[in-house]
Amino acid sequence: MNLTWTLTPTVPAQRDVHVLTGPEAVREAVHASGAPSPTAATASPAWVRAASAGAPPASLWAVQLRSAGRVEALAVLRDDVHDDGTSTRLLTGGDGYEAGVLAASPRAARALGAALAAQADRRGTALRLEDLPDDPLVRALAAGAGARVRALDPVPVVVRPGEGEALVSAGMRKNLRKTANRLRTDGVDVELRISTDPAAFAAAVPELEVAYRDRDTVHGIACALDTPQGRRTWRSRLEALGELGRRELAELRLDGELAAYVVGVPGGPRYGIFEGRFVTRWARYSPGRLLEHAVLEHAFASPGVQVVDWMTGVAPETLLAVSRFESRLCLDRPAPDRVPPVGARRVPQPASAR
Repeated sequence: MNLTWTLTPTVPAQRDVHVLTGPEAVREAVHASGAPSPTAATASPAWVRAASAGAPPASLWAVQLRSAGRVEALAVLRDDVHDDGTSTRLLTGGDGYEAGVLAASPRAARALGAALAAQADRRGTALRLEDLPDDPLVRALAAGAGARVRALDPVPVVVRPGEGEALVSAGMRKNLRKTANRLRTDGVDVELRISTDPAAFAAAVPELEVAYRDRDTVHGIACALDTPQGRRTWRSRLEALGELGRRELAELRLDGELAAYVVGVPGGPRYGIFEGRFVTRWARYSPGRLLEHAVLEHAFASPGVQVVDWMTGVAPETLLAVSRFESRLCLDRPAPDRVPPVGARRVPQPASAR
């Protein structure tokens, strides 16, 4: 069920509002001393650099709130031009990955929302801030901006099993045993690798790309990597995770060939599953299932990990295990009747949207 709330704008507290334009100013703002630190890897400075790489320079801007010389809140943004107008979106998150609000407190987030609304009105753009968690900072941001809050697909997570509890269901354990027996009977050599080594990751990227494309090719559908921009975005995001030191590569090789892979994002009590793919020619052995189970066991082998996070609102029926769901929100605020700003990036609309 989709729930919608409408919130009214509020007046911000007395803070200095700095509006920055262009890639260099935006990147400097992200790295500003004292800026609130993002908790999600997909809201980090490295991720912002990856997201801004392919955008027209004039479409990038940021709003920074300072108080007593300290950064209290920050939003890094991009303007996109559609057939029905111009929308301002976050450079953090995207494609279902968590965006997050960089704010020191709900009060600062509320003030940031009001500043964003004012600047969007000046630029003649709508606000469309997607992939945000449902937390007090985001609720305060929405209140400050006078934005409509809309629920997106929730994100499934797996909670560490309690003592005596199984990681997956009895039926799934039976299926995994059958697959293992099939591999033994067929004499298939099985190799599992989990590594954080940057050189090993770089060497594996060409194979990962082939595996990423495989399912779409088999089903005759367009792949996100078919365009230069899509391929560049995919690679730059993987590089951003590596730059943060928060990237693991799990590979399942059958008879020496890559049959499935998972890119994991370790970080404190949460372990993220950034993406995973399997090669359909090995489907008889359910390599995706085998590797997901191995990654779950690997993640929970660390005593500090309490949750494995699937990171996007993937279809839960396709997952090995789900304990609960965490909400994701979109904040919508319509544009005033103005001409799109110069330099905004034009985004083609699908035929169904025209």
